[in-house]
Amino acid sequence: MWLTREQAQTIIAYARAESPYEACGIIAGQRNHVLEIIPIPNTAADPLHNYTMDERRLVEVLISLEARSVDLISFYHSHPQTDPIPSPTDVKLAFYPDTPYLIISLKGGEARLAAWKMHYGQVSAEILHIGEQPPSSSDSPTLSRAQKIAILMSALIAFILLIVLSLSLLPPAPLIPR
Repeated sequence: MWLTREQAQTIIAYARAESPYEACGIIAGQRNHVLEIIPIPNTAADPLHNYTMDERRLVEVLISLEARSVDLISFYHSHPQTDPIPSPTDVKLAFYPDTPYLIISLKGGEARLAAWKMHYGQVSAEILHIGEQPPSSSDSPTLSRAQKIAILMSALIAFILLIVLSLSLLPPAPLIPR
């Protein structure tokens, strides 16, 4: 996920304004290019420790995005007192498994951001790039030339061993009478 510094600061400012309550909202754009940061009111029964996006506002925003052919890129919410790591409740209530969740931590007064994918109880970190330029291809994990050669050599050796093992398991050839 890529945010400009200004977009990240917009999200952080909203999280600070809502503190000590958890702030929440949507990040929208086109093809992972963020165009809009949309705050959604938190209607949780315990907004100090949880968030629930206002259902009416959420539906309005999602319908508006669809009508304008704008993509839902990510959901975001803040953790005013804890690290930017999904809580068990966050994981349990992650109903969009293919959508990243951005968490803003305000713990200790310093804002930290982290993105996560939560897929049916499984949590994995997402790459978050904050900068004025889009992430370069070198920001994404790629294999070095040596790693690619090692993988190919391993596959070749495994194939040769499979052939040798297969040949060794063949029964002996029958004798041909003269």
